[in-house]
Amino acid sequence: MITVAIALVIVGSIALVAYPLFRRSEDLDVAFVGVSDPVYENLVTQRDATYSAIKDLENDHAMGKLSDHDYRSLRAKYEMKAVAILQELDAFSGSKSDHTPTANDELIESEVARLRRNSASGAMNCPKCGTAHTADDVFCAKCGTSLRGVRCPSCGKRAALGDKFCSKCGATIEARS
Repeated sequence: MITVAIALVIVGSIALVAYPLFRRSEDLDVAFVGVSDPVYENLVTQRDATYSAIKDLENDHAMGKLSDHDYRSLRAKYEMKAVAILQELDAFSGSKSDHTPTANDELIESEVARLRRNSASGAMNCPKCGTAHTADDVFCAKCGTSLRGVRCPSCGKRAALGDKFCSKCGATIEARS
């Protein structure tokens, strides 16, 4: 009876250890959904290998296996290789997909055009009441709102009017009423 129990434990542990070897890899399937182009598959494989090499470099440097000079030179080499591969992937995917503008794209473009027209003409509007003012004005003549923006609560850098995050440290900037 004990030998049967031991045999079941051994078979169960072997099955548990071997299960990942016989299971189909979902990670690779997600990367290549709908793609049967060997050039694209090769680029993705090269990208993943380059990322892995950079991680290995970082680990080796952290463990003291690489000098600072060797680490910097090898890291620069692999980063240049990764950038080249990513540019090829972008060019490849850009040539394969035809981007049709959506309603969001058109809304964004119209807002950018409006902001460019306002900044080119020198006419700006108060964010609180909408009254027109010039770029030299510090406060709104109608409601008194500061037109220079607020300071970041973390680093003190003056943020542009309407900014939600600090451009220096990334901290959230609360809008004043």
